[in-house]
Amino acid sequence: MKNKLTWLEGALVLAPLVLLLIFWRELPARVPVHWNLSNQIDGWGRKEIYLPLLPFIALGLVAFLRVLPRFDPKLHHKLGLDERMHDVLQIISLALAAFCFAIFLILLTAALGYSISGRIISSAVLVLFAVLGNYLGVLRPNYFIGLRTPWTLESPATWRATHRLGGRLLCFGAVALLLLQFVLGDKLTLLLIVTATLSFAVWTLLYSWHHFRTHEATRSES
Repeated sequence: MKNKLTWLEGALVLAPLVLLLIFWRELPARVPVHWNLSNQIDGWGRKEIYLPLLPFIALGLVAFLRVLPRFDPKLHHKLGLDERMHDVLQIISLALAAFCFAIFLILLTAALGYSISGRIISSAVLVLFAVLGNYLGVLRPNYFIGLRTPWTLESPATWRATHRLGGRLLCFGAVALLLLQFVLGDKLTLLLIVTATLSFAVWTLLYSWHHFRTHEATRSES
């Protein structure tokens, strides 16, 4: 299974480069790189820079997650005791590579002159959030990935509580927005995603602080 996931990662990273070779001559010199909330293109860039960028970002993310356990002292000691972390890191790596590939396809399709709905972009973001949320609860304390606050990094109990509840909120919230976008407009959906993301970040800080304070107070009393 792990070998199949590794091959799939490689395919997701290399596929954009193959597509660029196929369509390079058909692509204009300037390609769309940004859409506003009204689903109108408001940013352009040189194809030599922006189109190859996502495959290299995907490659960097995959490589980073491969070498991460060697440099993170928390993960280095935990991985030998919990093999699930190996699988979770690979799934996260695969999800990020798939997300980069999806965004690349959106840019390529738009550059070739086809109309792109903002719903496709928001769906890609929400699917990524749902996958990451589904596996947050399995993440073990580390310095690089996850809901890292001063309190989750200080207390393993606070890390576990924040990631378990935060993972559920992120996963179910993303799924709910995926369904809601079919009855909401593209603009409202994007606004909700931004608002929900900022709210989740604030919740992470407040919840981890509160849990750490109450947990440490209980432990001190005992």
